[in-house]
Amino acid sequence: MKTKSKAIAVQTRKNIPAAGTVLIANARNDITIPYYSGALQHADDTLIQRGGGKGLKIYDEIERDTHAFAMLQKRVKHLIARDWEVKAASTSALDIKAADFARDVYTNMISFDRLTEDMVSGAMLKGFAPTESVWARDGSRIIPEDVVTHDQRRFVFDENWRPRLLTWANMRDGLELPDRKFIVHRFGIKGNNPYGLGLGTRLFWPVLFKREGIAFWLHFLDKYAGPTVVGKTPYGVLSADQQKLLNTLQGIRTSAAVTVPVGTDVEFLEASRSGSVTYQDFLAYWDKAISICVNGETLTTDIGSSGSRAASETHADMLDLLVDGDGDLFSDTLREQFTTWLIEYNYPGAGIPSVYRLRPSNEKEKAEVRKAKADAATAENNAIGVILVTAGQIDDDKIAREYVTSFGLTDHLSDAAIDNLVEARFAFMEGGKRARDMREIAKTSATFAALFDGVKKKTMNA
Repeated sequence: MKTKSKAIAVQTRKNIPAAGTVLIANARNDITIPYYSGALQHADDTLIQRGGGKGLKIYDEIERDTHAFAMLQKRVKHLIARDWEVKAASTSALDIKAADFARDVYTNMISFDRLTEDMVSGAMLKGFAPTESVWARDGSRIIPEDVVTHDQRRFVFDENWRPRLLTWANMRDGLELPDRKFIVHRFGIKGNNPYGLGLGTRLFWPVLFKREGIAFWLHFLDKYAGPTVVGKTPYGVLSADQQKLLNTLQGIRTSAAVTVPVGTDVEFLEASRSGSVTYQDFLAYWDKAISICVNGETLTTDIGSSGSRAASETHADMLDLLVDGDGDLFSDTLREQFTTWLIEYNYPGAGIPSVYRLRPSNEKEKAEVRKAKADAATAENNAIGVILVTAGQIDDDKIAREYVTSFGLTDHLSDAAIDNLVEARFAFMEGGKRARDMREIAKTSATFAALFDGVKKKTMNA
């Protein structure tokens, strides 16, 4: 007998086109980057339009607004309050040693919470945050002696996203910096823009409008507290006398009494307006816009008059999602830069461990999930019990199995578990499995059938 041999496909080496190994749409030919030179320029429209000579300094003014500052701090502190852990790249001895070393560095050699706060808050507001690492030798190890966060205005980036330091001697392209020296965390990266896009570009306008609204409100309060004084003089009064009267009226707010010439009428022009919209409503609108921009919600800050506990818990979940993202992005930054440098210096060849913040467990939510699972399991068990009672009326195992599996409640069970369920139906069958077996024999033997029928009748009469 001849057997046909199947041809085994040989895995051949795949060729990659030359163009597939390089970035074609790069910063050098990017039409969206203005005034390209040796250093890339900011692509932040707000910064370009309003920055002027201040540059990124305009975003520091956002933190002068109490509500905006509180919202930014709330999001960052929410991340800092979480516990953190270091996870080894694998279970190999070398990778575990590398993870233990990274854990020791982040615990004892640098302030990990301060590093997280400085870099995450700086990048969140301005798009990027540069931090310089100062290395030192400790025996056979190379360790960070200090990490220092710098002002973003001192740095620019080249086409490869490498930071360059602006100095008095080089204010355009900046000085080239050494490798493994500056950590750069970015927020809101789009396209070939290494500067990122922080929340400052969106918060600038609500804070500006709110500031202008407060100025109008203060002007209104000033008018309301001290009405405008109107002095009416008779015709023919000399200009010098009119000026003297004006000087007298200007001091009326702080004077207990004033004298005016006979025939002069003095009136107060009261500030008044109509309508239901107030300056407070105007400011509350922008505060709400700031809360939504930073935290994605409002009820964890101000529940208002129409909020509820359920709604505030939903809003808290939204804040947790944003903080989760902040933590994940910073974890990626550390793993790609600082942690990689640590391990390559001290444990070459080891896998790079990950350091990340842990989301606190919601015990109430866990209890609700457990209760829901228990209720679902109880309902499923009751349903299976009803099915087995009915299946207990079926003698044939194959048909009984088909009936039991037809309801979809056993889809997650193994064949062995289903077989046991089919076997368990005998507990609901009259006479159990032995009676079923006797009925099966009776179907093939008339003599035994007559005998079985007689035994059955005696049992019933007894």
